[in-house]
Amino acid sequence: MSVDSNYIKDWIDKADHDLGSAKLIFLNIPEYFDTIAFHCQQATEKYIKSTLIFYEIEFLRTHDLIYLLDLLSGKIEIDEDTYIWQLD
Repeated sequence: MSVDSNYIKDWIDKADHDLGSAKLIFLNIPEYFDTIAFHCQQATEKYIKSTLIFYEIEFLRTHDLIYLLDLLSGKIEIDEDTYIWQLD
């Protein structure tokens, strides 16, 4: 089965929008911690799901990042000691 690159791009675009929303809220209303965290979680979830789709790994409809990362770790190595943060 061939992966539809437009479908993957749609997931990435939505994730970018969540991350952009989190950044705007952080810069303008930094005390809205819960809303910022929500959008960061949503972005992360969508980035992971786009990668799962790329590797043609089926997943349940869920918001559970651990479950999604576990599925992904069966296909690629995930280094838990490496974190990249960029807010600018």
